[in-house]
Amino acid sequence: MSFVRRFAAAVVVAALAFAPTAQAGTSPPTGRAVQAAPGVDYWTEPSSTSVFRDTLPSKQSGRAISLDAAINEEESAQIVVRSASTLTVQGVDFSALTSGAKSIAASNLSYNFVTYKYLNSNTRFGSQQMYPAVRKAPGDFPDPLSNDRTASVGPRTSLSIWVTAAVPKGTTAGLYAGTVTVTTNKGPIAVPISIDVRAVTLPDPKDQTFETTLWNTFFGELSWAPEGRTVEETYKYERYTPEYWELLERVAEQMKRHRTNTLTLPLVNLLIDGNTTVTNNSNATGVYTFDWSRIDQIVEFMVARGVVKRLEGFWVSADTYNWGRPQDDIREVEIIDGLGGKGQRNYVNWDSPKAKNFIDQFIPALKQHLDAKGWTTGLDYWMHVGDEPGIEGGDEEAAWRGILARMRSKWPNVPVGDAAFHEPVAASVSKEMAVVVPNLLNYDANQAAYDALRAQGKDLYFYNCNIPVGNYLNRFIDQPQFNQRLTPWYAYSRGANGYLHYSMSGWLADLNTTESKGDHYIVWPDEDRNTIQSSIRYESLRDGIEDYEVLNHLGKTNPKLARDLATALTQKADKYSPDTGYQARIRKLALDAAAGKPVAGDLARTAEVSASSGNAAAAIDGDDSTSWQPATPGGQWLQLNFDRQIQLDGLRLNWAGAPAANYTVQVSYNGSRWTTAYSGGGGAFAGINGKARSVRITFDGSTPYALKGIEVAGSKLAKANVLGGRTYTVSPAPNSKPDSGIESTDGVLADAHDDGRTYGFGAGQPTATVTFDLGSTQRVDSARVHAYEEYPAYRPDRITVSTSADGNNWKQRGFLPGTTNDQAGIWFEFDFPPTDARFIRFTLQKTYGGDAGVMLIDELEAYSATAPASLATGAAYTKTAAPEAGYPDAGNKESTDGVIAGHHDDSLSYGYKYGVGTTGRVKVLVDLGSAQSFGRVEVHDNYDGVTKYSPDLVRISVGNSPTALTELAATSVSSAQWFRLPVQATARYVQVEYEKYAQGNAADWVFVDEIAVYPN
Repeated sequence: MSFVRRFAAAVVVAALAFAPTAQAGTSPPTGRAVQAAPGVDYWTEPSSTSVFRDTLPSKQSGRAISLDAAINEEESAQIVVRSASTLTVQGVDFSALTSGAKSIAASNLSYNFVTYKYLNSNTRFGSQQMYPAVRKAPGDFPDPLSNDRTASVGPRTSLSIWVTAAVPKGTTAGLYAGTVTVTTNKGPIAVPISIDVRAVTLPDPKDQTFETTLWNTFFGELSWAPEGRTVEETYKYERYTPEYWELLERVAEQMKRHRTNTLTLPLVNLLIDGNTTVTNNSNATGVYTFDWSRIDQIVEFMVARGVVKRLEGFWVSADTYNWGRPQDDIREVEIIDGLGGKGQRNYVNWDSPKAKNFIDQFIPALKQHLDAKGWTTGLDYWMHVGDEPGIEGGDEEAAWRGILARMRSKWPNVPVGDAAFHEPVAASVSKEMAVVVPNLLNYDANQAAYDALRAQGKDLYFYNCNIPVGNYLNRFIDQPQFNQRLTPWYAYSRGANGYLHYSMSGWLADLNTTESKGDHYIVWPDEDRNTIQSSIRYESLRDGIEDYEVLNHLGKTNPKLARDLATALTQKADKYSPDTGYQARIRKLALDAAAGKPVAGDLARTAEVSASSGNAAAAIDGDDSTSWQPATPGGQWLQLNFDRQIQLDGLRLNWAGAPAANYTVQVSYNGSRWTTAYSGGGGAFAGINGKARSVRITFDGSTPYALKGIEVAGSKLAKANVLGGRTYTVSPAPNSKPDSGIESTDGVLADAHDDGRTYGFGAGQPTATVTFDLGSTQRVDSARVHAYEEYPAYRPDRITVSTSADGNNWKQRGFLPGTTNDQAGIWFEFDFPPTDARFIRFTLQKTYGGDAGVMLIDELEAYSATAPASLATGAAYTKTAAPEAGYPDAGNKESTDGVIAGHHDDSLSYGYKYGVGTTGRVKVLVDLGSAQSFGRVEVHDNYDGVTKYSPDLVRISVGNSPTALTELAATSVSSAQWFRLPVQATARYVQVEYEKYAQGNAADWVFVDEIAVYPN
């Protein structure tokens, strides 16, 4: 092979370094693999993935960006780049996205680099933890989106590039495709990008249904926090200077892009800024001359930029500890005070003469001004009385009600709203509000009370701040990114129409001393550019708001379907699906339904259908003029059998008339063992995240019903789960939660421990095994263990997967510590060379103590192998150096025996140690026995849960002579514990070179294990 051809081949293979494979039940990444610079690896992730500096791809990671969007919507994804040496990204360019003759201009695409904030601890509120965290602190966590146009990262460090595509109004629906080109100091990386645009146009922020208020400090300090001047101290200039208006221009742009459509106005601040005066007020008899100029200036500026739907008057009473006043559980009122001339800010007791004098002049003047400007109704003005009223009830509640009564004496119908937390006061005072704002904790515990207020026509906003913690939806830096996106989904499912959060820009708060990480920061300052930085949480909130508007669009024609789709993802504020793949699929269903399309890839059309009575075929014939109606209403069933196992996302039910009031959906792998996956009634969609071969709907009740059609959302599994529906043995018998005998193979994922879908072990049971007899020898190549979703402390600490031909002699096929390795963070995934086995065993280990009181087990899966066996299994090999004496290569077979190593002390791998500050190399030459044609080489990456005993670089060379080898591929990136390198060649010898730069602290070892070579 000539040098030119060798170089070109190496370039292409480097681009395909890890070549992630598709998980069963998903489609492979779209777009073709493309050329990248030698030594540079890249992959793509959805916006829901938290990419850390040491993040490596999962099996679900892609090679292209594929987005789904409505018109007038923005959607994002990530390109992650990584190199064995220092890498500089010099810029990112976009082509136009085209669909036939139609196009979306390149100017509608943008990028930012994901940067990090150090967290010294994970979020908590007092003794209450937040869980699950995306990672344990301390450490650097991804959040700010840098405005830099270039970025550099060191060796073996991942850099995420956040790519956003905006679909402008007027775009025609269709599939648009183009290219993102990442220019690096090592050459360009070309990444395919596509966006499937649905025929649904979202309203502009000022016209949308969902209302969002993020309390901020851009116009002055929050009312109860008079200390500090955030803008002035951060940017080093005064408000209302030219630099300030330049900053507001950029703030307005970000607020509009992120659909933050309520303008928070610190009224007293702005009135003082506008030169409001007061005569001598020492005896509470001062006369005010209000200057509204700064308020008008701010409002008109933001309205002109298309940001504002509502105005929120931020005049707040509080039991303030500021200004030297002690907290006494009684509210104080923020007023303008003075001895004559320009007024000053002050706080006084709520029922003092000064408070009454201020309220009596301020409130009627405010109304008069708002009316004159047309903002009372035109911008739907509302205002605060005081945050979180009724902390203790009694005098504190009386103070809030007393202030409101004084306001209403001057403005009888003044629309007020306050974030309310302390029950039962919160629900009680909410009756006085036009904008009802319960914390998610309050709402979930008192749904009926708040729903009744919403039914009266009041606005219903959800809010979160430093609470709730636990498993509740919130927006902390160390939470999964999707939490913020799901909050508007939950709002839609419950009929709420807004979201309130403190704080967008409370930058004077110290991140290290604050328990709730990120509570004061939803955007970050960029002083050098006189602008702000967005954050991945702000992006997630925008995405959730846009999803809400898609659901709202659908709800105008099919409210039941829209509500059911939202409920499929969020049942309560602390009960929701953390499966980001499922989230994406339900979102696609919502887009399709809003665009008038049927469920994408409807599986019912090719299913075998039967029923207890009536014409079952009418339910899946696609003809709305026919329908299935049983002979009698109660005790009837309709069953669908598929020609292979499916990933089931839900059932869309199209009723002929009134829907059935009660029905259950059961799933089965074998048609004999059934598990209830859904119970409900009256809806149009039953959301189910499960796997099955058959689905049965059973109807109860006495009211007649008929189905015009049923659509099955989901996809056929690429490979069969050989454990689906099988019996198994558990040893020892669980002593915490019993097993019904089907929990691990029923295809239905567990959520909370009380849902009856898990079994559990406790103290005295540190090791448990679950063993399957397949009945006959089958070829398998992967396994999965579903992680307990709600609370990670209940997950196993170690998992080992083994196979056997006879049930006595076992070989280890996979090992993982208690860290999930899929994209969503809810599965332990194991890959291994295809092997023939009759028995499969899962060994689960747990150290109990503290919060880790139990070990809960749910779904276990293993998949049939569709690819041929590894050509390297059992092959002889040689090494350029002998391993360390303490970690030998037993029998010179560890690299080709098909046994997958786990912890380095398990004697299933061999190790090399190098001097700190040096680069070590070892080569393993595998002899296939004769020239073989192959297309992929995979090299196992050893990880024991503590240290990555990984090489920094893996090189593949091939040839027909041990002394004449050609290097064809190199990568520094492993995927799901394997370095995966496409290598198209015909050769007898395959050489794997492991390169390691020794850094100390155990990062000076390389442990070598399995090498697999797969034929074309």
